[in-house]
Amino acid sequence: MWFADLSPCTYFPTDVALTAVGWLERGKPYVTGKLDHRVYEALVAMRKDPWEPWCLCGLHECDLCQSRDRAVGSANLFIPGDDVLYVCPELIVHYIDTHGYAPPEIFCRSVLICPPMGSMSYLRAIESGGGSQFLRPPGE
Repeated sequence: MWFADLSPCTYFPTDVALTAVGWLERGKPYVTGKLDHRVYEALVAMRKDPWEPWCLCGLHECDLCQSRDRAVGSANLFIPGDDVLYVCPELIVHYIDTHGYAPPEIFCRSVLICPPMGSMSYLRAIESGGGSQFLRPPGE
C-alpha cells in the first residue's frame, strides 16, 4: 500500500482525516537522507507497544528489500501533530534503517514531542489532532 508523504491516508475505514507518512512501495519515489537519531529512537520505542484505534489482520512485507528475508510488520503508529493526525506503518523504522528513508521534517518534529502512547496526554493530543472519534465507544 503506497501513499505519498503528507497526503490523505484512506487505508482505514474511518471518517477521521489521517495524514500518511512512510507508506513506501517499490517503484514509487521517496526521500532519503540523514535523520536525527532521536526521531529514529522515538519511533522504535513507539513501535514496541503502539496505541491503535483498531487492529487489522495480516502482515505487510517490505517490497523494497531485494532478499527473500524481507522485513514484515502489521501495526501502525498514530502520531498527533498540530491539528493533524499522522499515521505510518511500523515498517517506517525498517525503511529508515535499511533503505535510508527520511520522513518529512514536520512529522519528525511531531514524533519528538509526542507524549507516551496510551497516556492521557497522548489521548488528548489524538483528540486535538482530529481523532476524537477514536476515543468514543463504538456506536456513540
